[in-house]
Amino acid sequence: MLFNSFIFLFGFLPPTLIIFYALGRWRQDAAKIALTLLSLGFYAWWKPVHLPLLLGSIVFNFVVGDIIQRAHAAGATSRVKLWLTFGVLADVALLGWFKYANFIAGNLGLTLAHIALPLAISFFTFQKIAYLIDSARGEARRMKFLDFALFAAFFPQLIAGPIVHYKEVTPQLQAPLFGRLIWRNLVVGLVIFAIGLFKKTVIADTLSPMVGPLFAAAGVHDANVMAGWLAAITFSLQLYFDFSGYSDMAIGLGRMLGVKLPLNFHSPLRAASIIDYWRRWHMTLQRFIVAYIFQPLSLPLNRWAAMRGLSGWALFGVGIAIPSFVTFVAVGIWHGAGWTFVTFGVMHAAYICINEAWRERRKNRRRVLRKKGIKLGDPGHIERLGYHAITLVAVALGNVMFRAASVAEAGGVWRAMSGLGGLNLDGAVPGLGYDMLVTIVVATAIVALAPNTQQIMRRYDPAYNWNEWADVARSRLDWTWRPSGLGLVFAGLTLFIAVEFIQRGQAVFLYFNF
Repeated sequence: MLFNSFIFLFGFLPPTLIIFYALGRWRQDAAKIALTLLSLGFYAWWKPVHLPLLLGSIVFNFVVGDIIQRAHAAGATSRVKLWLTFGVLADVALLGWFKYANFIAGNLGLTLAHIALPLAISFFTFQKIAYLIDSARGEARRMKFLDFALFAAFFPQLIAGPIVHYKEVTPQLQAPLFGRLIWRNLVVGLVIFAIGLFKKTVIADTLSPMVGPLFAAAGVHDANVMAGWLAAITFSLQLYFDFSGYSDMAIGLGRMLGVKLPLNFHSPLRAASIIDYWRRWHMTLQRFIVAYIFQPLSLPLNRWAAMRGLSGWALFGVGIAIPSFVTFVAVGIWHGAGWTFVTFGVMHAAYICINEAWRERRKNRRRVLRKKGIKLGDPGHIERLGYHAITLVAVALGNVMFRAASVAEAGGVWRAMSGLGGLNLDGAVPGLGYDMLVTIVVATAIVALAPNTQQIMRRYDPAYNWNEWADVARSRLDWTWRPSGLGLVFAGLTLFIAVEFIQRGQAVFLYFNF
């Protein structure tokens, strides 16, 4: 069931909260069992046939993680490495079979029966891999199966993240007050959830029906240049509010159940570089790939380069470019099995390398000028605006590839955006009218000027790692929520309008496809 559905809002969530907190007053383990079973039921609602896959993954990774933790405690390094390798390969093989077998077979000219993609397999597989690696590093301790099952199946983050670590969630599940009703958590979580639901139903779902016709119109040979740019802009805004809305709802639901989840989204379109953009877009995926793919590649490659005396561009290529391309191709493939996603990953790898090269150039320039007694100041306002504009254009171009059905279709949209097919300003732009323009303007104003959800709720420590981000990307409008008359009216109206817009349809979150 969808977070933005009546069955979830009125049929699943209220009974879940009542059962959980009623049992929590009696016995914590009973509340945990109930919440675990309800989370598994939430997953099975989509397609019950895939529930055994999730259960098998939970049991397998609990057993392997426990073996790794015991081996680590005993100092048996070789056994730790053996079981870690076995566990990670098994998880990757499971993900690879369900997500990529058809793609690989098709490209090899082989015939393979269609393999249905289980919901959330990318997210819960990455979470289990992180758990096994944390166990091997001694950062995850042995625990009861019940605690692990709840950690692995916790429904607010099960379907589309955030990708959580043991140290972030498990200590909260094991805390003495877990399962006890704290009204502050319930109210704060409900407000966060309401804002996320508003983003999804009012903004993202309003933009959604506009995107398909725009991409179709922009992909033709003599497409209108306006259709090309509107296709890129509307999809970028749809994706932004869709994923931002989901991330808010996940954090809000977790908080309603007494768990602070980590941030997964922090105003990325305010970033002035593609590096900063990725630090703030799908934040838990970014830290996963940095910790478990980029760094394990980059560190030995840099050592290898240093041993051979490489410097300059040779060192940059080995230490930065190679791990960046491997990492972001993996990110692209993680999002989906298709050449569009591979190309998306290659594009962002190139963006990252260009950004890193520019930073290195500025650093060298500072060093040279410092030797001459000249201090190079920080970029001025105009220069920062230029960086921001370049970042937005790069993201929009990448999002075209992310959305397109094929590389050829993406190329057609880029052709329209560039005007290479002719400006054709008199050509038709599907859906262009008052509704589209108002929605785009309002959505853009929210992105550029308004505080994000966590900034609105900053008084209440809204996320697990909020202190690390509290002063990043401050908004031009500074308003924080309080349980005053105005605050209650804001929350009530936000929730009411968001629920009213559900009547237009219950659109699946874009990241549910991954």
